[in-house]
Amino acid sequence: MHSFESEMQQLITSVAKLGGAAEEQLGRALDALQRRDAGLAAEVIAGDAGLDAMEADIEKQVAGLFVRRQPMATDLRVSLSSIKIASAIERVGDLAKNTARRSLVLDEQPALKILQPILRFGKETLAQFSECMEGYAARDVGRAMEVWKRDEQLDLLYNSLMADIMAEMEQSPSQIPLYTQTMFISKNMERIGDHATFIAEMTHYIVTGAPPAEDRPKGPPDGSFGMAK
Repeated sequence: MHSFESEMQQLITSVAKLGGAAEEQLGRALDALQRRDAGLAAEVIAGDAGLDAMEADIEKQVAGLFVRRQPMATDLRVSLSSIKIASAIERVGDLAKNTARRSLVLDEQPALKILQPILRFGKETLAQFSECMEGYAARDVGRAMEVWKRDEQLDLLYNSLMADIMAEMEQSPSQIPLYTQTMFISKNMERIGDHATFIAEMTHYIVTGAPPAEDRPKGPPDGSFGMAK
């Protein structure tokens, strides 16, 4: 029994460590974008392989638990959810890598004014992701659901930001390729927010055995940019 509890705790710790690594990658990608630091962006891109390896290790841990322990009840929920959460975290790492790659393109040209609100949006997204992982590690449903409820705010910020980018495109058609990069970076941040809310939902499921009772609050869908103003 003690060995089984130790294995379960190791699994939880591994997922938390993966989350911490993804959080660091995202923070460094935003720093590279802000500082126009090509070397740091390259480090973020190279570091993504480490997250992939950590996710693969979690999958092996879960497979081993099923073979040796046949977990039940809460332990079963933890085991199954660990794979889903690890997958979501790995995608956050992919989006951080993609942001770093796009920052390299932006580094080649004079800085765009729109980058400052994008960075503020990115840091808000990073804070949401960090908080959802803290809720997961502490099994704190209340904290996790606070992140879940704030997803609508990120959607509204995203739509407002996209409207601003489109307005800049209209004013500076020659820079549309650069503004396109900022659109992709903004979308990366919005998707990371979605992954954070998914992890919050999984935390709720682990602790209570059920998904949230209400639908996730959402802002206007993509394309409704004018509604966010």
